[in-house]
Amino acid sequence: MSLPQFSTQQSLFGVGSLADSLFPATNRFRLFSEKIWPLLAQARPALETMYCQDNGRPAAEPVVLAGVCLLQFLERVPDRAAMELLAMHLGWKRALQRDLDAAAYDPSLLTYFRERLLEHEQGRLVFDTILDGLCDVGLVAKRTRQRLDSTHVLGVVRQMSSLECVRETLRLALETLADAVGKAQRPAAWAAWWERYVESKLDYRAEELTLWEKLDQAGADAWALLEWVMSLPVAAQTQPKVTLLAQVFDEYFERVGQIWRGRRQHVSGGIRNLGHPTEPPRPAPARPREQFDFA
Repeated sequence: MSLPQFSTQQSLFGVGSLADSLFPATNRFRLFSEKIWPLLAQARPALETMYCQDNGRPAAEPVVLAGVCLLQFLERVPDRAAMELLAMHLGWKRALQRDLDAAAYDPSLLTYFRERLLEHEQGRLVFDTILDGLCDVGLVAKRTRQRLDSTHVLGVVRQMSSLECVRETLRLALETLADAVGKAQRPAAWAAWWERYVESKLDYRAEELTLWEKLDQAGADAWALLEWVMSLPVAAQTQPKVTLLAQVFDEYFERVGQIWRGRRQHVSGGIRNLGHPTEPPRPAPARPREQFDFA
């Protein structure tokens, strides 16, 4: 993909120009804008090497995507929530020197950008240099510096986004089944699932081990839900958001035959983010009951 034009000059319509009084000198978003954004801008030549310069439509600006990844790590938010903040949050716009009316990108672009960073050594080295800047200005505690490298940061962000994808798919499936199946037919665990995935929001600031445990729990719940779905009529089994859950389950978790083995060590597949909750991705094609194999 080719790259868009990039300028280091702040726009007259940027949040820094229009609402700078909202951000005192010690504000973390202002510090990010004044100390980290220049490092990101200087890294653009290295980030350019990850893209084809003369082929395809313009890509999303890599300097902005790199900044979003850093803010995700600092604020502990997954991909979809990060793009909502990029579109609506004045602090994020101030940090990344965005215009007030600048739109966000599709959340899936963050997944592809992280993969590019991990595949290109030069990009990782530049990213590590910028991470040192976070420590220098106090946005990250010095005591964590020994763990703060590109692999760690991108791994934490990917972990949050994987968990969000599975939980959001569970929510969509439960809401669909609530309309298709009467209360008398629902399993005993239904109330717990509904409270966990429909009525509650997860705090992504929890410890990493806690997030892994939540992902394992979501996998177990998805497995149990899909097993119960197998006892329902074909019309319920082939609901688009139910087959979507089956597809996501096999991308994030491993099973042998009809035995669930746990989460995959290296997640691969097509569904990385669900985008905006009102616009879910195109579901997997419906299939007859005898072919419904959780895939």
